[in-house]
Amino acid sequence: MKNILLAKRFAKALFDLVVEEGVVDQVNDDMKLISEVLSENKALRRMLLSPVIPPARKKLVVKKIFDGKIDKRSLAFLDIIIRKGREEQIHDIARQFYENYLDYKNIAIVEITTAAAIDKELHLKMVKLMESKTSKTIQMEETINPDIIGGFKLRLNDYQYDASIKQIFIKLHKEFDKNLFIKEF
Repeated sequence: MKNILLAKRFAKALFDLVVEEGVVDQVNDDMKLISEVLSENKALRRMLLSPVIPPARKKLVVKKIFDGKIDKRSLAFLDIIIRKGREEQIHDIARQFYENYLDYKNIAIVEITTAAAIDKELHLKMVKLMESKTSKTIQMEETINPDIIGGFKLRLNDYQYDASIKQIFIKLHKEFDKNLFIKEF
């Protein structure tokens, strides 16, 4: 929990700076790139987390990797994070920055899981309905999972609505287990 609070503080500080300077979209793209590179490169993660490697060496490696590919503010921010000894927080900071970005742009990401692909018309109806309920711009991420049999699962931030056939079967099974009907003669 402490690490998430720390990541939120760092992300908020960077976000406030880039809003003031008007480069929010560019730094958001930089944070995505940094997060992707760290996710894909195990050796880089290990090097950043190593207590044996001095911070000056870590800064040099990060600068060689990202120099010219990301904004100077993002690179300076990574430099500060490494100097403060918070390299393990970079991925969490990037994620928190993205959440701040979504809030700033008034965007909500909705994850929908269905048993089969939904058509464009239904997709648009669902987006319009959710936009009217949340008063935010909706970005829908669709996942297909045949295990849910039918219906859908919807996730928006911490809220989840499960209207899948599998969930209905589970509820019915629980109901029949505790409420057995015994016919009397």
